[in-house]
Amino acid sequence: MDGFIFFIWSSVMSVLMISCGNIQDPEFRRLEKFGVKKLSLQQTTIGFNATFYNPNSFTVNIKEGTFDLYLDSVFLGKFNQPLPVDVNKAAEFSIPLEGSISFMRALDVNLPQKLGREVMITANGSVKIGKAGVFIVKNVNYSGKHILDRNLVRASETSAIR
Repeated sequence: MDGFIFFIWSSVMSVLMISCGNIQDPEFRRLEKFGVKKLSLQQTTIGFNATFYNPNSFTVNIKEGTFDLYLDSVFLGKFNQPLPVDVNKAAEFSIPLEGSISFMRALDVNLPQKLGREVMITANGSVKIGKAGVFIVKNVNYSGKHILDRNLVRASETSAIR
């Protein structure tokens, strides 16, 4: 029985690999809608969207994204994808991410003085991506310079990283 299940699984995977052809990685476009979602003396919840372009001719679903986020090489914390994202073929898509940092960590990175200035944002992690119930884990590593909006608390509805 186990051999039969393995044969079926191998056949399904082979058909999926052949039908997908040359799979291209999504292209990073921008970080946006960066803002404070919850503010307290103990911790702050920060959220933002990572926007990509899917150059492939098929749709997929992305779930369970987890990233370690760094601001100017200082570890801020772990950021997670709270909701699955459906990705259309040949289209842009955004992955919402959110995470909490302690008040002390915000002071350690001197966050108030970085507002309005260029900072290096680095995100290392992975997402689970798939189609028709078959998912694989894809590593994601990003590093780029951005300007943090001075109105960070009000920026949750508008683009705050440029």
